[in-house]
Order: sequence, then C-alpha cells, then structure tokens
Amino acid sequence: MNNIDDVAIRTYKPEDIDYIIKRHRELYDTEYGFGPEFGNYVEKYVNEFNKNHDNTKENIWIAEMNGKQVGVIALVRVDEATAMLRWFLIEPEMRGNGLGHKLMDTFMDFCREKEYKHIFLWTVDKLKAARHLYSKYGFKLIETKVNDSWGEHIIEERWDLHL
Repeated sequence: MNNIDDVAIRTYKPEDIDYIIKRHRELYDTEYGFGPEFGNYVEKYVNEFNKNHDNTKENIWIAEMNGKQVGVIALVRVDEATAMLRWFLIEPEMRGNGLGHKLMDTFMDFCREKEYKHIFLWTVDKLKAARHLYSKYGFKLIETKVNDSWGEHIIEERWDLHL
C-alpha cells in the first residue's frame, strides 16, 4: 500500500485541468458506467472554474506522490457564506490509506479560514466510501433525485454541512 506521508497536497496548476477531466471521464465510466455525457459535464464546469475562479475564495487541490497526480478536491464559491465541494477523486491505488481524509482536511481548513458558513455537495448513491467520508465530516443527506442524463439511471444526493 502507498504511504500517505509521501503525498503532497498542492494548489492546482492550469496543466492539472486535463488530468481532472480525463480521470473523471475514465474512472466514472470504468467503475460506474457513466457515459460520455458525465465527462462533458465535468469538462464544462472545470474549464469554467479555471477561467473564472476567485483564487482568494476558491481552489482546487491536487494530491501528488512522486510527481504523479493521485487525487483531487475542489471548492467552488456559491456566495459569501456558501461553498460547494466538487471534483473529489482518488486514484484506485491510493484508496483506503487516508488520502480522502487528508484532502477533506485541506478542504475543511480552507472553508474555515475563508469563513464559509455552509457547504454542500452532490454525489451519487453508488459512491459508498465517499458517502461514508462525508458523513464522518458531519455532512447530512438532505435531498435525492433521479438523473438519467449520464447514460445510467443514477440517484443523485445532496449533502449539506453548516459550520
């Protein structure tokens, strides 16, 4: 198993954008059967973030080990008090060793530093490990809806946390 101590968390660089999009396309297709529509959705919003984000209130963090990206998490500002967690992904070989906690801690520390009062995210019911992690950090499931637009019948879930 890979050693979590060898992982550095850093702010993203523009060249990381392709990694974020590519790995979301590949992993969600391979692991969950999401079609190209999901990848197109991720691509649209990641590119939009890259062009327009406020780097004083928003960020994407890349987990890196030996010069290779092994995970990602992002914070998108909704308004002065509200942030959205997006594009959380951990490479399969890095799962189960605490990297999810390390990325979540980075995310949560930034939320507190920037004085966000409310955080939310959308996920799907199939992502059991992610849902467990969100619950451990105090997020509560508040809404579900069916989504058939990504090539698969999916139950989307909204999770919220008040700080």
